[in-house]
Parts: sequence; C-alpha cells; structure tokens
Amino acid sequence: MQIVINSLVPIFAVIGVGVLLRLRDFLNAASTQGFNRFAYFFGLPLFLFHKLGNAAAGDGLANRFAATLILSTVVAMSCGWLFATLRKVPFASRGALIQASMRGNLAFMGVPLIMFVLADMPTGILSPERKPAIETAMLLSLAPVIIFYNFFSVVVLAIYNKDAESNFSWWSTLINVLTNPILLACLAGMLFQKMSWPIPTSIDRTCQVVGAAAFPMALVGIGSQLATVRFSERWIEPLVSSLIKCLLCPIAGWILASLIGLEGAERLVVVILSAMPTAVSSYVLADQMNADADLAASSVVFATVLSTVTLAILMASLF
Repeated sequence: MQIVINSLVPIFAVIGVGVLLRLRDFLNAASTQGFNRFAYFFGLPLFLFHKLGNAAAGDGLANRFAATLILSTVVAMSCGWLFATLRKVPFASRGALIQASMRGNLAFMGVPLIMFVLADMPTGILSPERKPAIETAMLLSLAPVIIFYNFFSVVVLAIYNKDAESNFSWWSTLINVLTNPILLACLAGMLFQKMSWPIPTSIDRTCQVVGAAAFPMALVGIGSQLATVRFSERWIEPLVSSLIKCLLCPIAGWILASLIGLEGAERLVVVILSAMPTAVSSYVLADQMNADADLAASSVVFATVLSTVTLAILMASLF
C-alpha cells in the first residue's frame, strides 16, 4: 500500500498545484498553453529520445504491451458506443462520449506513475535487471497506442458530427498523426538503439535536462486546464464514460494481459496505462471539431477525480 500512496500522491498533488495556480491567477490561458506546448513538442519527445536511444535491445515485450492496450481500448470504445446507443444520447454528443471512454492520458500521467512504481517495487517482486527492460517496453508501446488514439478519436467525432466531417481534412489529419512529435521521438530513439549509435554526451545531457521538465509542466498544465473547463448539465453520460475509461478498460486490460502471458510487474504496467483518466486533449479535439465540448470537458473532470480511487484500488489489488 505504501508504494501505491508514494506513486499516486505526487501525480495528483502536482495536478492540484496546477488547479490552485490557475484559480489564484498565477497561470492564465496563454501560460497554460505554453506549458502544454513545451511538454508536448519538446519535453516529452526529448525524454523519450534519451531513454530509448540509450536502452538495451528489446525482447518483444513492447509489442505485447501495445497490443493489449489497443485491444482494451477497443473494448472501452465499443462499450461507450453501446451505452450511447442504448441511452439514445443525442447524435451530436455521441462522438464526445465515445472518445471520452477510450482516450487515456498515457504520456503525461501514465509514464511518470509507472516510473514511480517500478522504482519503488521490491526486488522480491521485480529484479533490478528487469526494471529497465519493462520501462523501455512501456515507452516503446506509447507510439502505436497514441497513433490509435489520435486516428480513432477523429473518426468517431467525424462520424457523429456532419459539420466537423465536412470541414475536416482527412489528409491533414493523417499528416498530423504521422508527424506526431512523440512518434518521431520514439522512431529516432529506436534508430539510435538499433544501429548502436552513441548519442553525443552534450546532446544526451541536454535531452535529460529538458526532458526532466516535461512531466511537472504537463501535470501543472493539466490542473490549470481542469480548473477552467465548462460542465455539462448532464452528469450520467460523463459519469458512465468515466467508469468505462477508469474501471472497465483496465479490467479488460487485466484479462487480456493474463491471456497473452503477462503477469506480475508487466501486467501491472498494462493495467495502470489502461486505467489512465480521459486526456484533456480529448476536450480540445472535441471543441475543435464542433462536437459536444461541454460533455467532453465534464468527462475529463469526472474521470480525473474518479481515477484517484480506481487507480488506488487496482494497484493495491495487483501488489
């Protein structure tokens, strides 16, 4: 239980700092956007390049991580669609609900949480030699999962919003997905790893310094955005989408991980990533595509609050 507390509290405490700073006017929309853009375009990509470029050769674990995460996301997406259909949610709101049920905050909440957990895990459960391999596999699995998130988020929002579909460029979307800085950083890091190219010390240390700032700035940015989201008058839809994302999705991940032979720390990684709350970016995208932005915003807040409980329960159950 101590590992659970020591891992979860720092993540949500920094998000809370972001909420407080925005409410006290230390941060505004422009500074929050600057934090988020720095973390997305520079901090996290340089962190990933540094980690993957210096990593040892993988053993296929990343593929199993990615497959399990994508399949559990498909389960969550299907459940979101089923609920929206059975409840007869307004057509224009269904895309926002389905996206909220499937798109988790892997990069800025999942990665630091897993690194905390792996660092504190006793040697009786996980040997020190195995920790770097699991961390590398987790980072490598981000690229295909984030591509899946981005592509299918656009698909569901376009399907349930004719105006968004007519005004949206699928070619531009494809270009944006393929030029995602996280994807490019992973590919560059993998290339250096596969070719055994050493990263020059000066560049590597620069990546370390800049990358170290990615997670605190991103978490503060998440908190700042949460402090200003607009709530929908409806509460059942965001509550159900949050339950799907924070509870049903990790349960599906747990089952799928067991079926493909993941256990112990490896299964824990999949469950934690599957249980990540709905990403703030889902609200941003819903707003850009003229979907139900209020429902998307409410889902982000509901999921973030709910995840403080569901993550603690799931992690405690797996230790």
